[in-house]
Amino acid sequence: SDGTTWTKRTSGTSRYLRGVTYGNGLFVTVGYRGTILTSPEGNWWTKRTSGTSEYLKGVTYGNGLFVTVGPSGTILTSTDGIYWTERDSGTSEYLRGVTYGNSTFVVVGENGTILTSLNGTTWTERTSGTSEDLYEVTYGNGLFVVVGENGTILTSSDEYFWTERTSVTSVDLFGVTYSQ
Repeated sequence: SDGTTWTKRTSGTSRYLRGVTYGNGLFVTVGYRGTILTSPEGNWWTKRTSGTSEYLKGVTYGNGLFVTVGPSGTILTSTDGIYWTERDSGTSEYLRGVTYGNSTFVVVGENGTILTSLNGTTWTERTSGTSEDLYEVTYGNGLFVVVGENGTILTSSDEYFWTERTSVTSVDLFGVTYSQ
């Protein structure tokens, strides 16, 4: 609760977990072979049926909707974290990261894939300007930031147009976040 003292909790699964988010009074974590777990307080976890065996890589919450992503263009949504619906992403690329900001969901993945949606149901592919694999995306202070393969960094203030930024590294960047 304070970010300093940590207590180990049992998830009830031996599966790898990859993403976690919090929204509408519920923690949701996702992972290997379609694993989705929920918990209202983070202490006790309940396994949910995802309807997929894909390795879910990222999850976010925004505008009353949970969204998770994975290989083969997998996108699942849920209003309550319990019941999940598969959505047509329009791509077969491996989707790796998802965030919500500026009233928009943004998904990133292999081969420079960027998808956006206002409602989590209808997805539009955007031109990223790169063919590098994109691993993670975040939003803060009016800016989307994407990181990926070979030190790739992209930014966008409107989720439509993306600008590649000069990176000080050529190593893969797997995570990015924002804090005020």
